[in-house]
Amino acid sequence: MINPKRTYSSFISDVRIAFILFMVFAVSHAQQAEQIPEVMVMARVQKDRVLLRWGTTTPVSWLRANKYGYVIERYTITRNGVLVDPPESKSLTGTTLLPLPLENWEQEVEQNDNAAIMAQALYGESFEVEEMQGGLAQIISKSKEIEQRFSFALFAADLDFKVAKMGALGFEDTDISPNEEYLYKIIPKIPGEILKVKSGIVSVKIKEPEPLPKPIDVIAVPDDKSILITWEYAMFKPIYNAYHVERSEDGNTFARLGDTPLVNLNDKPGSPARRMFYVDTLPQNNKRYYYRIVGISPFGEEGTPSDVVSAEGAKKLTSVPHISRYEFNNSGGVVLNWEFKKESESEISGFQLNWAAQEKGPYRTVQSNIPASSRTTTFTNPEPSNYFRIVALGKNNQKATSLTSFVQAIDSIPPKMPIGLTGVVDSLGVVNIKWEANTEKDLLGYRVFRGNLDAEELSQITVAPISKNTFVDTVQVKSLNDKVFYQIVAVDKRFNMSDYSEKLSIKKPDVVPPSSPVFKSYNQKEEGVLLQWINSSSQDVFQHKLYRQKVNEAKKGWQVIFQTDTITSYLDTDVGSNIKYRYAIFAEDESGLLSAPSTPVTITSKKDVKEEQLIKGFSVVADRTNKNVMISWRKMPEEVTEITVYKSKKEGKPVLFKQMPNTMNRIVDNAVSPGNTYVYSLKVITKQGNHSKVETKEVVF
Repeated sequence: MINPKRTYSSFISDVRIAFILFMVFAVSHAQQAEQIPEVMVMARVQKDRVLLRWGTTTPVSWLRANKYGYVIERYTITRNGVLVDPPESKSLTGTTLLPLPLENWEQEVEQNDNAAIMAQALYGESFEVEEMQGGLAQIISKSKEIEQRFSFALFAADLDFKVAKMGALGFEDTDISPNEEYLYKIIPKIPGEILKVKSGIVSVKIKEPEPLPKPIDVIAVPDDKSILITWEYAMFKPIYNAYHVERSEDGNTFARLGDTPLVNLNDKPGSPARRMFYVDTLPQNNKRYYYRIVGISPFGEEGTPSDVVSAEGAKKLTSVPHISRYEFNNSGGVVLNWEFKKESESEISGFQLNWAAQEKGPYRTVQSNIPASSRTTTFTNPEPSNYFRIVALGKNNQKATSLTSFVQAIDSIPPKMPIGLTGVVDSLGVVNIKWEANTEKDLLGYRVFRGNLDAEELSQITVAPISKNTFVDTVQVKSLNDKVFYQIVAVDKRFNMSDYSEKLSIKKPDVVPPSSPVFKSYNQKEEGVLLQWINSSSQDVFQHKLYRQKVNEAKKGWQVIFQTDTITSYLDTDVGSNIKYRYAIFAEDESGLLSAPSTPVTITSKKDVKEEQLIKGFSVVADRTNKNVMISWRKMPEEVTEITVYKSKKEGKPVLFKQMPNTMNRIVDNAVSPGNTYVYSLKVITKQGNHSKVETKEVVF
């Protein structure tokens, strides 16, 4: 620890800093040498002022800034919630802000260790760290002197805002107004040709200052003549960078433990610390001590103390129980015996028995309140595998736990046979099987067996028992066997095996389509087109499908017109006259696979009626008074099933206008406009599917 009673001159000339406990607020920044250094700045609003704290990110940039100084500019960006455009600018430093000269530090150094550290970092002839045991001290001893100066300077500035201002790392802006928002810019005046350093920027709203929070989740853990104090660190890391631990013997009057604040040396880049820890050594056990935590902000402010916690030091137990033997009684329970020193019984309130199904736990308490004089107990419901621990409960909340003892029950009863076995196989040969899960507590898993023939003995395909009651397998679908067979065996932890499950038979997917049928002949009949074919020769054919399409409407695709299982001929009566048709026939098997199509046949159906005699009295009349066109014709004979009217403007492309049954003989077109010539075409279709000759009329509207 730095001795404030030393003379200033001797202190400044050669201080060997021994307080290695407090390191590095910013040593991690020194590792950013490959990046352009910058000024990192933070701000805090107090009642009548704004506090600014900053620091550069590298030792070299800090050293240069100490020589050339900083300039602080302030910009007012809003006032009473209204944007100030353009922002009002103001220089807060007037001249360049530099660390105070050496002679201005003497009085403060005599009273303030943080000032002594900052002065030595700025002006000391040498800056060394005493050789100490431990990895941290060795690393610091080997680091460069400028890095040591840089790190300790930032640390001292963090703990004392007055020292920060003296070292040109802090500033107070007292010329502020309520309900304004400022942007502060810290500009290092280092010439660019020497070193480029980015300026630091922070924005601040002037409002009522927020109180610093109190540390939370403070816990006191008692031990023999010591108490471990731990509290939440990560949540308040942006607010506090150091802490004081305070202790009281009556819960009212607190005194700080040590003159130096605590910093978290476990907080490292890539592995941030979640909590802070402090061990307080006690003069005696069995006396209650009270503790609270006080945080320190980077502006040197002390926050609200935490809630008070308390604890008593407790003497460690001098004896540990040891499980010496076990045996099974006639009821199947486990009788446990252990050893524990008789003279240590006065230190404990009793024992408890902990149990787990596996060595790594978790352990649960299965018996408590076992008397301190007892050395045996019985566990009545053992599992196939049991792990036991005996815990001695000290009167001061101390615990002493025995080593784990493994007890295995005798088991010759196999699990029940698995039931409910089901499964499916997809087209890629992936088999998914499942079954009802066994309920035995000592179940280890299941073995899966597979075969290709019903009569053969199945082979095991699992290397070790599987824990789930499902299994995924892969089989060859293109093979001579159309089925695959499975059985399941349950295995317990003593490797007792159940009976084989009932055999599951799964049909493999059919991936080979049937052979194609072949057209034998076709004939034109008055009723239509007669087609004959030879069915597919494949054994698993389910049905044959006959398809048809109009050659001039091939884009519309094929249409199924007939399906059969054994019939080998079909009379297609739903054909029109003089229309070219194409026919193809497919075979479909039980798996839904279609064969390749037969060689298609193309047929032009014959004309069997004189359609031109069907349309009579076709006329088109323009009614300019009612602004429509009347289209009419004589009543159609019964053989006509549908009447179709097409419409277009002259020289235009006809489009379908109306489709009607044979009972109608007139329609009215209201969608006409003066000055146009309209063309109307009439066509009918008979029951045999024949189309009449198209009759066309024009009308000038």
